[in-house]
Amino acid sequence: MIKTNELDFEDELINHLVDLGGTKQWSYLPNIKTTDDLWANFKRIVEQHNQDRLDAPLTRSEFQQIKVIIGQLETPYQAGQFLYGMNGISQVEVDLDNGKHVYLRIFDQDNIGAGDTIYQIVNQIERPAVIPGRKNRRFDTTLLINGLPILQIEEKADGHDAKEALNQMHQYIDERQYTDIFSTLQILVAITPHDSRYMANTTTDKFNTDFAFRWQKADDNKPVFDWKEFSNYMLSIPMAHQMATNYMILDGTPKHQMIKAMRPYQVYATQRVIRKIREHDFSIGKQGIGYVWHTTGSGKTISSFKAAWLASRLPNVDKVVFLVDRIALTNQTVDEYKAYDPENTDESNGGVVTDTANRWILSKKLSKKGNGIIVTSTQKMDSMVQSSNFKPIDKNIVFIVDEAHRSTSGDMLKRIKDGFPRSAWVGYTGTPVFDEHPTTQEVFGDLIHAYTIRDAIADGNVLGFKVDFETTLSDSVLRDQYLPEYFKGRYPGISDEDIEMRIDNMTDADMDDTVEPSVYDNNPKHIKLVVDDIIKNWSKRSRQGKYNAILTTHVGGGKASTPMAMMYYREFKKRDSGLKVGITFSQTTSNSDNQLDNNKDLREAMTDYNKEFGTSFGDQDVKDYTAQVVSRLNRTIDDGKYFDIVIVVDQLLTGFNAPQMNTLYVDRTLHGSALIQAYSRTNRVYDMQTKPFGRIVNYRWPHQTEKLMKEALAIYANRDSANIQLEFPGEIGVIAKPYEKVKSELKKVTKQLNNFSDGFTGIPQDDNHIEEMYSALRKYNHLMAMAKQDDKYDDKNPDTLLHELGMDVDTEEVLTTTLSNKLKKEVARIHHVDVSQIDLQMEHVKAIRVNYDYLEELIANLMNQYHDDDLENANKTAKEIKSISDKVDNRKYAEQINQFTDDILNGKVKYSDTYPVKQNEVKNLVSGHNDMRLRNDIFDYKKNWGLTDIEASQDINKLVSDHVKDADDLNIDGALDEIVKEACVVYRMDAESEEVKKLSKIKYRTHLRRSFKKFADQMVDKY
Repeated sequence: MIKTNELDFEDELINHLVDLGGTKQWSYLPNIKTTDDLWANFKRIVEQHNQDRLDAPLTRSEFQQIKVIIGQLETPYQAGQFLYGMNGISQVEVDLDNGKHVYLRIFDQDNIGAGDTIYQIVNQIERPAVIPGRKNRRFDTTLLINGLPILQIEEKADGHDAKEALNQMHQYIDERQYTDIFSTLQILVAITPHDSRYMANTTTDKFNTDFAFRWQKADDNKPVFDWKEFSNYMLSIPMAHQMATNYMILDGTPKHQMIKAMRPYQVYATQRVIRKIREHDFSIGKQGIGYVWHTTGSGKTISSFKAAWLASRLPNVDKVVFLVDRIALTNQTVDEYKAYDPENTDESNGGVVTDTANRWILSKKLSKKGNGIIVTSTQKMDSMVQSSNFKPIDKNIVFIVDEAHRSTSGDMLKRIKDGFPRSAWVGYTGTPVFDEHPTTQEVFGDLIHAYTIRDAIADGNVLGFKVDFETTLSDSVLRDQYLPEYFKGRYPGISDEDIEMRIDNMTDADMDDTVEPSVYDNNPKHIKLVVDDIIKNWSKRSRQGKYNAILTTHVGGGKASTPMAMMYYREFKKRDSGLKVGITFSQTTSNSDNQLDNNKDLREAMTDYNKEFGTSFGDQDVKDYTAQVVSRLNRTIDDGKYFDIVIVVDQLLTGFNAPQMNTLYVDRTLHGSALIQAYSRTNRVYDMQTKPFGRIVNYRWPHQTEKLMKEALAIYANRDSANIQLEFPGEIGVIAKPYEKVKSELKKVTKQLNNFSDGFTGIPQDDNHIEEMYSALRKYNHLMAMAKQDDKYDDKNPDTLLHELGMDVDTEEVLTTTLSNKLKKEVARIHHVDVSQIDLQMEHVKAIRVNYDYLEELIANLMNQYHDDDLENANKTAKEIKSISDKVDNRKYAEQINQFTDDILNGKVKYSDTYPVKQNEVKNLVSGHNDMRLRNDIFDYKKNWGLTDIEASQDINKLVSDHVKDADDLNIDGALDEIVKEACVVYRMDAESEEVKKLSKIKYRTHLRRSFKKFADQMVDKY
C-alpha cells in the first residue's frame, strides 16, 4: 500500500513496534514531547533502578550532576564508552546532598532484553535550536533504553529516498541537536515504506551514507525492503538493544575514534559462532566448531573480534586465543583488536586484549586467571607445545583462527590441538579449501555462515574485477613461427601442408596448450614485452599515478622464482619511465642450491633502496626492509615517498590491505583460493568513481588462465560450494563489463543528459528532474571512469569516444563544468546542505585548461568598464568571467572570483590607485577583497556574540585566519579560554543577538565554544 502521509506512517510504525511480541516490549509514551520531559522520565528510571542505593528521590542538584556527565559526551564514541562502562556496567558517580557518595547504575550489558531494563518509544520531540540562528527542530521517533535515547528514527513517505532521512539527521548532527540527553544516540535509522537503512551515529565530518546498511535475510543475504520486515528483524527486543551494544564496535584508533555498526551478515555469523561455543561440550574429544566463510575485504577482523569478545564473556570459556598464521600479522591484529576493546581506555590497565612477545610470555598468559583475549601466532603456539616442559592445558579455551584456509596443511595445528584437549576451534576465511585434503571443513567442522565475493560486490562492500588475458606471444608469431617449430619438433618429417592443416583446425585453447613454460619463464624477450605493456598503459590503469600496483611472477617445475623477479626488477631499472619500482622476497637460510644467488639478489635490491631513500638496511635487517617496502606500497609511510609498483613472488598476495592499490600484474599461473586471494588485493573500496574495479592483467596462457579464473569464481562466488561444486554461472556481477558494453551504456546515459539539459544548454527547472539529472550525471561519471581505464580507450585521441557518444569537446566541457556546478548548487538547495557536501566529482575526457592570465585580464577590463559606466560591456565581461570560472578546479577560488565579480557590479570594490586597472594588479585585488570580506564576517560574528570590545578581540581574527579545519588549534596556550572568560563579563550588554543575550553564563560559555569552532571551520571553507 502506498503511504503518502508521514505522520500516519509514523503512527503505524509505533503501533507495530508496540505490538511486537517478546518477553520485553516497547512501551509508547505519547505525553513526552520535550527535552525536559525526557530528562524527567530518565530521572524516574534511574531512581527506580537504584532503590538499594537511594533513600529518597534525587534532588535537583544531585540529578544535575548526572545531566552534566551526559551533557559532556562530545562524540558517539564517548557515548559508547559511557554506555559500556566498566565490565559492561555503566555507572555515574554522584555526591548526595546528605554527604554520601554513591555510584548509580545506568546500563547493564548483561540485562539485554531481560532484568529490569526498560524499553520506551517517544515521538515528535521538540528541540529548540542549539546554535543561535538555526531552526527549531522536531524529531520523528526515538527509541529509549533505560530512559536514554539510543536509536533515532526518521521516516519518509513513499516517493522519497531513505537517504533523504539520513541527510536530515546529518543536518541535525551539524546543528548540534544530538547533544545533552540525545548525546547517547548510537544508531540512526531511516525508514520509508519500501526501504530502510541504519548506520552508526557519527560526527558531521565523518558522516557518510555509504556506511548506511539495509538489513539482510540470514539464509541468502538478500536485502529487506519492507518496513515491517525490517522492524521485525532490527527494531524488535532484544535485537535493537544488541545492535547498539553487542554488535556495535567502539573503534578507539587514535585520531579516528568512532563507533561502527556491524553489518547484518557479520551479526548473523557472530550469533551463530557464540551459540555454537555456548553449546560446545569441552570435555569430549570433538574440537571443531565450524568455519565462517566471509570473502576477503568484507570485515572479517570486526566479525572475529566480536566473536572473540563475546566468547571471552561466556561462563563456559576460560580464555580466547586469536591465532594468526604469520608472525608478521600479529602486531597488525593486536593493534586492531586493542582499538576495538572497550575496556582499553586511558583509565584502564590495557584492557582484555594482549599480545605475546615470546612463547614463555604466552605460557604465562594462558596460565593466568581471568578471561581475556590473547593474540599470538601459530608458530609461537607450536613452539610452546613442543617445548620439553609443556603440559597439556586443562582449561576451556576457544581458538579463533585467522586466514583459516592457510591452516589446513602441516602438523602445527594438529600438535596445538593435542596440547589443548579442552578446546573449541573456529576458522575465519575468505577462501575455504574445498578441493584439497584436509579441507577447511575437515579441520574446523561445518560451515557456520557464508558471505561470498558475489554478495559483497552486490552490497558495495568490495569492488568487482576487470580482468585482461594478455600474452606476449602474438597471434602471428604463434601461427607463423612457434606452432610450425612445435610440430616439426614433435613430428619429424611432417609436411608443411599437414602443419598448416593442423593449425587451421586448432581452437585458441588448443594453441594455448602447446605453449611451453620456457616461452615465459626466465625469457628476457617476454619480460621486456610485459614491461613495455605496463609502461605504455600505466597512465590509464593507474589514473595518472593515483593508484599503484603489484607485479607477481612465479617459475614452475620446482625452480627458484626470485631470479625471474629480479629480471623484471632490472628491466624496470633500465627504463626511463619515471616509475618507482621496488621488490621484496624472502631471505634464504635453507642451505639450498639457490641460497647464495637469492641472498645476493636481495642484497642488490636493498642497496638500491638504501641509495634511493637514505636508509642502511643490510642482511640483518630484511624484516625491517620488507616492512618499509610494504609501507611505501600501502602509503602509510610518513615521508610520502611511495612505490608505484612492487614486484613479489608470493609475499603480499594474501592478508595485505592497500585501498590505493588497484592493479595486479600476473605473470604466473594462479588457481582456486590463491587466485581469489591474489585478485582481492586490488578490490578494496577507496573512491568508487576513480577506482570502479580491481584491475587484473594476466600475461601468460590467456585461455587457460581465463578457465582457471572461471573455475575459482564458480566456487568462491557461490555459497553452495560448501556443499557441492558448481559450474561457472556466467554473468554474476564479479567481472567488470567489457569496453563495448560500457560504451553502449554511456551512449544511453549521455542521451538522457542531453534531454535533461535541453541539448546541454541548461539544467531542469523542477526539483524532480534536477534529482534525476544528478543521478544520471553520477552514472555518467562512473561509466566514463571505467571506460577511461580500459586498454581499448584511446587516451591520445579522446575526441573519438566523445563523437561516438554524440558530443564534441566543447559540449563535454560545458557538461562537466558549467552544468555540473549549477546542478550541485541546486541539489544542495533541495537537500538544505552546503554545496561542498554534494559528491559530484566530474570525469573530464580532455583536461580542462584555464588561461589564468586571460581571466585576470577580463577582471581588469570589468573594473575599468564599470568605472567608465560602460555597464553593457561590463555585464558581458562578467558573464565571460563566470563562464571561465566554471572550469576552475579549485571551487573555493572560483567562488571568490565570482563574488569579486558581483561586488564590482554592485559597487562594493574600492580601488585606490589611478585607473585604468592593470592585469598584474588583479591577483592582489582579489586577495585583498577576500581578506576584507573575511574581516567583515568576523566582525559580524563578534557583534552577534558581544566580542567586539573585549581585550582579546584581535586574537579572534588571528585564530580564525590561522585555523585548520577540524583541527584542535583554537585554544593553544588558552587563547579561547581567555576570549570566553572576557566575553562572559560583557555579553549581556554587548551582544547584538537577542538569543545570545538570553543565555545563562554556563550556556553562553558552552555555546560560544561550540559556535566559535563551527564558525572558524565555515570561514576556512568560504575563504
